[in-house]
Formats: sequence, structure tokens, C-alpha cells
Amino acid sequence: MERIKTVIVDDEWEAREGVAALLTKDQQIEVVAVCANGIEAIQAIREYHPELLFLDIQMPQVNGFEVLNSIAKKDLPVVIFTTAYDEYTLKAFEVHAVDYLLKPFTDERFYAALNHAKQLLKKKNNTTQSIPNLVQSRVKSGQSSQLINTESSVDDRLTVKVDGKIHFIPLQEISWIEAYDYYVKIHVAERYYLLRDSLKKMEARLPSPPFVRIHKSSIINQKHLQEIAPQHSGSEYQITLSNGQKLHSSRSYREKIKALMNT
Repeated sequence: MERIKTVIVDDEWEAREGVAALLTKDQQIEVVAVCANGIEAIQAIREYHPELLFLDIQMPQVNGFEVLNSIAKKDLPVVIFTTAYDEYTLKAFEVHAVDYLLKPFTDERFYAALNHAKQLLKKKNNTTQSIPNLVQSRVKSGQSSQLINTESSVDDRLTVKVDGKIHFIPLQEISWIEAYDYYVKIHVAERYYLLRDSLKKMEARLPSPPFVRIHKSSIINQKHLQEIAPQHSGSEYQITLSNGQKLHSSRSYREKIKALMNT
């Protein structure tokens, strides 16, 4: 019997355990991951490629809609929302969830939703076609771009929310970061991420080394450092990065530049 790989996502322990307990009574279901937040959910979906997802909506930092928004359309599972808030009903069906379980729900209501999802999956498998319109619409969160702080994030990546999507940026790919009015720009290869944050706060979050503050408005990744050239004053330097970007240090950070030159 082909089992249905399933992921459970809820920020409340009791809710996660409740859904998991109900699913143990169905031998067709294989729970491959139980997640406590949106970041864990995105990582689990990308790793396990589940066919079925029980997803809470109202979660800190990354909500259920942002989880779906961060997954490639081809990788989206069948979605059953589980939430204590009925104001999201319309939006849930705008993203074509197969059902919407309003907490607290009965066992009968739960299994009705589960059977509906299983029928849809069976139809999909029999026709070898994708599920019609599943999460076809993408719902914007309306929140500004921001850095996500979560214990589940790994140390070698920044987790960033941009336009309702979650991006995992490897630190080694960041060449430099600049202050930009009330924002910071994180430069990665041919693009950048614009976040509502301060350079001071960003500096505190980044490991040093390899990240070094060279100016009040710029931080560089020394792994992308190509050349340091002293300027006429002797206390300021021109910094050239591996992508050809040229930056200038300020006197306040000359000791850090000297330390770079001695590494």
C-alpha cells in the first residue's frame, strides 16, 4: 500500500500532538515531519516533498500563507488549514486549500477533511495530472521585508522574509551589506535583498570573521575580498571585492582594515 507522506505544522504543541494522534489511526498516512513554526515547515516540505500538509495559519514571524508562498508551485502538497481564527476562511480558499478546519474541531470533521484530501490525491495519482488549481493563487502578506530570527535557522544562513516569501541566504554568498536610508541592502551575486533594518543590528547578527565593518555604511565579507589599497591619507583604504565592487573605508575602522591586511 502506497503511504501518503504528511507534514504537520502548528506553533502550539497540543495542536500538533492532537493532529498526529488522529493521523495514527489511518494506516495510509506516514507523518514525515512535525513542525513548530513556518521556517521548519518550509525546510521540511523542501526535504521530504510531502503529498499532504496540515498547516496552521496564525504563527509568529512566518504565517501559513507565507509558507505556501515560499514553496515552488510544483512542490506544493495538498493543504488542509487548521486554525482557531475564522477570518482567514476566504483567503484560505483563494489559495485553493482542500479544507479549512476551525479549532476546536471534532474527530468526525477531521476525518471528513482527511478523506476529501485522500480522494483528491487518488484522483491525481490515477490521472497522472497535477491537482487542479492547487495553491494556484499566491497571497501577499503585505508585510515589509525583514530578517527572521528563529532558533530553527542554521548558523550559516540568514533567513529573510521578502514580499511574503522566505529566503535562506548562505552567508558565504553575501559579498557586502550597505546602509540604505532606513534599510540595509544585502548584496548576493547579481541581486540584493532590501530589508527594513539598521546596519548596526545587522552587524551584531553576523559572525566576525568573516564579516567586517569598514565604514559606517558598509560591511564586507572578507571571503570576497580581492584587494586593499591605501589612500593618500594613509588612514583610509579602497577595498575591491571579487565581483569588482569598490568600496572605501573610513578612519574610524582603520584598525580593522590593518587586521585584514595581516591575515
